[in-house]
Amino acid sequence: MTFTDKLPPHNLEAEEAVIGSVLIDGDLIKGLSLSPDDFYDECCQQSYNAMLELKNSGVGINQITLAQKLQEQDKLSTVGGAAFLSHLISVVPTSLDCEYYADIVKRLSLLRQMIVTGGLISSLGLQGGDDAGEVLAKADGLLLKLRQKSGSVSLVTPKERVQRLWERYETLYKTDKGVAHKTGYLDLDRMLGGGFFPGDFIILAARPSMGKTTLAECIANNVGKGENVLFCSGEMDIEGLGDRDVARQVQASIGTIRFGGYDEALYQTIIDKALPHIGSLNIYHLECAGHGNFTTSKIYQAAFEMKAREGLSLIVIDYIGLLTDAYGRSENERIAYVSRNLKEAARALGVPILALHQLNRAVEGREDKRPRLHDLRDSGSLEQDADIVMFLYRDSYYKDTESNVAHVFIAKQRQGEGMKIVDLVWGVKDLTYKNMAREGDDRLL
Repeated sequence: MTFTDKLPPHNLEAEEAVIGSVLIDGDLIKGLSLSPDDFYDECCQQSYNAMLELKNSGVGINQITLAQKLQEQDKLSTVGGAAFLSHLISVVPTSLDCEYYADIVKRLSLLRQMIVTGGLISSLGLQGGDDAGEVLAKADGLLLKLRQKSGSVSLVTPKERVQRLWERYETLYKTDKGVAHKTGYLDLDRMLGGGFFPGDFIILAARPSMGKTTLAECIANNVGKGENVLFCSGEMDIEGLGDRDVARQVQASIGTIRFGGYDEALYQTIIDKALPHIGSLNIYHLECAGHGNFTTSKIYQAAFEMKAREGLSLIVIDYIGLLTDAYGRSENERIAYVSRNLKEAARALGVPILALHQLNRAVEGREDKRPRLHDLRDSGSLEQDADIVMFLYRDSYYKDTESNVAHVFIAKQRQGEGMKIVDLVWGVKDLTYKNMAREGDDRLL
């Protein structure tokens, strides 16, 4: 078989999965950068074109509305009727991987266009001409159009840059409380220039059982009082995290809450106080623990859908080492891949990502056990990719002391000074962190 006898690059399963995913969740089409021409299969091409017309008309997309639109265009029988639409839904159990399928469709579409462009360039060469420079210019023009379609070229002119900056500072000027999402810890927010900024990739690292999950929960709860948070835990299930929240609200030990056999007063406090408070927080949980699919792709898809539907201000990931992305030949390569994905996700979504990470064992062998940047476990890429790196440390973790002070070391801050320390009060009984009270202010211990 010669090269010209081969079918152009395409993936029918991916094309059908894109259409099926949008039929399951019509809002997904808003985030896709596909055109009907990107589909090789004619039935998928016509179906996607009808979907775009529904979107542009403000009509919700589902199996019924798509069938009606195709019927109006006299194309329903051409694509295979209602049975074809049912088939499209059946091939995708969930819409969460729609963007992954769309990437496959787009990539193969570009390969087909590259083949066409190569043929046009060959024709230019065969036609010849007296001015070789003119022929090369035409060939460059064809390649430039292909690059523009791929979205791989994104030059910003000085004029465009100034316009974008003008819009940025106009927004900042009109925003009384700033654009950063406040952690709820006054000194920490001050050291970070206001809190967590949109698009930041933030690492919170510590040794196991130091209390980093608790601090992440407390930050999520503080942000969740007024903004939407996506909490993704590969370590604890919804019930385990709920026990912690209940313990904080009723000021009981976590052991008491987990053991059960409550007296009537405690039970009523849980029902009447703790649960309503938890329900008032805008915290959404991606259930991953024990499900074997705790990946950066799954988190991104959930965050993308949540931002489009509900709005999203913060993503918390507990923790990086438990993400199951398979990549490379070593753990270092895999963590570097995860790190890049999380960095890109934060920027693409315009949402800060707070990701927890464990420090390596080298800390234990030093006399001074305060963490340092090189203690980040498995990959230097985390230090490189992160906009902020924070370490959590308590003397009481290593020493027999009654001190309830926890230290947050801001080791790296891309847009500010590093090597800063913030002190918080650690509540070992109810697993909470509070602002450090100072003489003359009203912060509570």
